[in-house]
Amino acid sequence: MRHFSTISCLKSQPFHRFPPFSPLRIFSGFRSMIIPEEPYLGFAALCHIAGAFCLIPALLHTRTPQGTIAWLISLLAFPYIAVPFYLILGRRRFSGYVETRRRQTDPESSWGELTDKITNCMAPYAVQAADAPGKIMHTLSDIVRLPVCRGNSCRLLIDADHAFPRIYDAIMNAEHYILIEFFIIKNDSVGQNLKDLLIERARAGIRIYMLYDEIGSHKLPPGYISALRKEGVNIEPFNGKRHFLSNILRLNFRNHRKLVVVDGATAFIGGMNIGREYLGKGALGYWRDTFVQLEGPSVQQTQISFLEDWNWAMLKSGPSSLPCLCWEITPQREDETVLMLPSGPADVIPAWKTAIIALANRARERLWIATPYFVPDEGVMAALQAAALRNVDVRILRPERADHILVKLSSFTFLRDLDTYGIQVWAYQKGFLHQKVILMDDDIATVGTANLDNRSLALNFEITAVIHSPAVCAEVKAMLEKDFASSKKESLEDYNNKSLGFKMLCNLARLMAPVQ
Repeated sequence: MRHFSTISCLKSQPFHRFPPFSPLRIFSGFRSMIIPEEPYLGFAALCHIAGAFCLIPALLHTRTPQGTIAWLISLLAFPYIAVPFYLILGRRRFSGYVETRRRQTDPESSWGELTDKITNCMAPYAVQAADAPGKIMHTLSDIVRLPVCRGNSCRLLIDADHAFPRIYDAIMNAEHYILIEFFIIKNDSVGQNLKDLLIERARAGIRIYMLYDEIGSHKLPPGYISALRKEGVNIEPFNGKRHFLSNILRLNFRNHRKLVVVDGATAFIGGMNIGREYLGKGALGYWRDTFVQLEGPSVQQTQISFLEDWNWAMLKSGPSSLPCLCWEITPQREDETVLMLPSGPADVIPAWKTAIIALANRARERLWIATPYFVPDEGVMAALQAAALRNVDVRILRPERADHILVKLSSFTFLRDLDTYGIQVWAYQKGFLHQKVILMDDDIATVGTANLDNRSLALNFEITAVIHSPAVCAEVKAMLEKDFASSKKESLEDYNNKSLGFKMLCNLARLMAPVQ
């Protein structure tokens, strides 16, 4: 008869020698089920137990029924693979950052006092508008807890040829401090130029605070960072020096923001990162992108977004850990109305998704969306379709060339749902289109870092300028009309004529949309 091991002195006792109902026999049988003698059976049991524990959060917190079913089946049938994937990819909230933000909004905390001070500085410029665009702005204002402010100026910077010189000039003219945050920083000629410029300014006594995303900037060598730190530049990864396991569990979340603030007087945000390809010198050729230069209260709102990220990166939770910044506002004669919209996985209400749906619901004439990645969720798609049914001119402008092949394949599967409702899809032909711009009627334009895919809607930290200005909207309209002139209108027939294998590949790619 087979022998089973049990506690210390009874190791050599055969299982059949215990009385039928003795505690030792019951304990030995239970132990053999939980920890079998064969190592691979023990590993299998451990995986299934871990899968069972993951079922509860998967059932309670997954955003869609389809996602819930997919995780439940995977965790039950293939826990060896599904459990580690779920721990990394299945989480929808950015733990820790949420608690940090909650402390900032607590009126009795020192963070709350700082927030009140900043908000009071903006109070003289806060506006309340009763028209449809104003209602959209104030809805979003309530979500991000920032006021809609007049007294701004907004200047479109089309492509890196215009944006980078403006940013470099502002950095060169800095008198007190510079805030820099980019998703990707590369150690190429553009990255070296920025590094040399920052070192020069640091030697001149300018305080510099710099954030980068560890995933986006994974190729950035330690020497690049150490050279900046040696000269006094405060440069940190977004997730800071947290322990290895916690950073592994946050791999699916990215800080996708790209911003520069100089002296609290000028801010830049947009689609470009730091690298040669953004100058059109990469494999994709000409790079079509857009930044916006801001002055006025919108600069202080941009600083608030940076401070939240800096506080998280520095593992601190109080104002004493933050850089001393300028909160004085200089109103601009253009007097444009702007709301800065920081968004990300720490949102209680998803700010970027809400913004797109609100714009689609309020649009009366046009809703033009330029995005490099178009993989919307059901809520956004329904809002776009409803707008088209109201005879709104809904257009999606995306690139013909792709830098992420899975996203491009996924986007093909939406053609039927778009074409049926009369939504136009245009493919940019001149090069790679990377700008993130929306135009609603002649009333609201958005320029920022957020795409129209699952990452920007749920997983990435983003920042977008929501601008209520007829003058800026006219500029954005003229800009997009030029882009449409360099584009080709796509048709459902083109997709239908593709091979069966290509269509299957597209639909397989769409299954991976939540993590693309």
